Amino acid sequence: MTAALLTAPAASRPRHPPPRSVGLCAAWSHHAAELAVPLGQELLRFAETPATARLVADGYVVRLRPGLFVPPDVLGTAISRALLVGCALGGQLQAHHVIAGPTAAWVLLGGVPPTPIELLSPTHRGDLAGVVQRYGLLRPWDVETIGGAPVTVPARTAADLLRFSPPEEAAALVHELVDSGHTRPTQIAHLLRTAWRYPGISAARTRLAALYPQQVPALSSR
Repeated sequence: MTAALLTAPAASRPRHPPPRSVGLCAAWSHHAAELAVPLGQELLRFAETPATARLVADGYVVRLRPGLFVPPDVLGTAISRALLVGCALGGQLQAHHVIAGPTAAWVLLGGVPPTPIELLSPTHRGDLAGVVQRYGLLRPWDVETIGGAPVTVPARTAADLLRFSPPEEAAALVHELVDSGHTRPTQIAHLLRTAWRYPGISAARTRLAALYPQQVPALSSR
């Protein structure tokens, strides 16, 4: 670069478009990719050994996926938790991957990340190590973005927990979602009424009515 160009006023210097964000979480959105840059620098790769298990048990690191960890202090917000799911998937992340089930509940509630990661896809399933990927219909109002990452809305998250998770785990997480104000039993019930063709809906209705008998009348299946 010439001295004249270095000393030229900023307004007269050649302008180039900013580089396009690529890398972690770019499959989701440009916004997610930008926010994921500092989080990606926190990823730690350790072999799954007894020493690593001790680090996890003592709270020095948190496991996101087998062999992939982060310090616990980077998990303080829903945005960071959502984006770290994408960071954990790395180059396997696809635009159609939606954070769902227990993982979506963890994004909202915090705590210990569930293993395996759970994703929902409206297009097709894939085989990803350390990941449960379900195929299912997703309506526009079933998904929200958190830091540019797609996550099932709380009512859909609760409904999917009631459909697929073990009863005790589902009950605990649904209660947390309701008690924290993220959703209401009536919202979950409405979703279950309007999604009556989905697999597992009848059992989910029964579970929800048992959890909130005063707020949600028993929902008969169609």
